[in-house]
Amino acid sequence: MKGKLWYAIPAALLFLLVVFYSTAKYFEFDSDGNVLTFINRGLFISNFVNYREQRAEFPKEKLKRYRIQNYLLFSYLYVYVKSKSNQIKRVRFNITLLSNSKKRALKKSLEKVLKHNNEIS
Repeated sequence: MKGKLWYAIPAALLFLLVVFYSTAKYFEFDSDGNVLTFINRGLFISNFVNYREQRAEFPKEKLKRYRIQNYLLFSYLYVYVKSKSNQIKRVRFNITLLSNSKKRALKKSLEKVLKHNNEIS
């Protein structure tokens, strides 16, 4: 019994490290000006090898809706944007490491943009 437990602990720790590394991302949001900017980067070694960057920039008028989905360990921001061909495209960002106060500020900013878009329409 002890022999099996000895191998299980490092395997579980390695599994948790791989899951954390693959999902933990740095999130940046900017709503100044007429453009919304969303940036997701890998948390580790992204300064040297920036292979995990996900970036979306679009005019505020193209934002149709958004949704924040909280799962057991992860949180995602889904942004729905109108494309050039008048289709709605969904973009997903990992916001797991964002604090609750920053999530509230993000919601407030996106709600303000949506309210402005509805007034224009």
